[in-house]
Amino acid sequence: MKNQFSLFPGATLAALALAASTVCAQTYDNQKALDDEIRAGAAELSFMDFDSELTAGKTTRCQIKYRVAAKENPYLANDAQLVQGSITSDYYEGKPINFILNLQPLRLDVNRSTRQASSTTLTPTRAALVINGQNMSKYQLEATTCDGSYCVIYAPTKAEEILDMMKAVQLKPDFDADIVYSLEKVLPEKAIQISSLTTHGKTNSAIRTQFTSCMSELIKKQVLDLQKLDSSKK
Repeated sequence: MKNQFSLFPGATLAALALAASTVCAQTYDNQKALDDEIRAGAAELSFMDFDSELTAGKTTRCQIKYRVAAKENPYLANDAQLVQGSITSDYYEGKPINFILNLQPLRLDVNRSTRQASSTTLTPTRAALVINGQNMSKYQLEATTCDGSYCVIYAPTKAEEILDMMKAVQLKPDFDADIVYSLEKVLPEKAIQISSLTTHGKTNSAIRTQFTSCMSELIKKQVLDLQKLDSSKK
């Protein structure tokens, strides 16, 4: 799936887009020129931020958005120079808390005739979310494409599994996670650690603390749901 080269879809920070506009030109003499520019601007292109949603005045969604720009040189022909996406947790009354891993690896190439860059979304052969050291794969419900990205949905189906997931989230005061993925069988497995991501305007720990606080609100709702369920069985 090829798109006009765009490093900053609408979900990203406007200020970050402005900063990166000076890093990425519209035309390039060759592929190396584009690769060198991405590498030189890796710190500006990479980011992590927190977001949340309210429904009827109550928190129902917690989200960490991220982008990582690779610094390796030379780039492998089938590898991604940018990986972006999100980790989202939603709460719906009466249903278990879920996690959605959104992963979009992007390969950026220069068209020799137009000298313009275009982005190709690469589909991972596998992807997994590891929260505070605990792999969520046992709670995986579905892996599918979503809005041009690759999404993995995790949700426990039993009360004891819900409790285990909540314990994993609250294992550390500041939320941490690893996004583990493979693009092709011949390429090595890669990992993105949330606690090591570049941030702009906030510290990394502050963003992870925001997510932890947000998740605590969702967990409180989940605990009340479990208590109601337990009371109805008596």
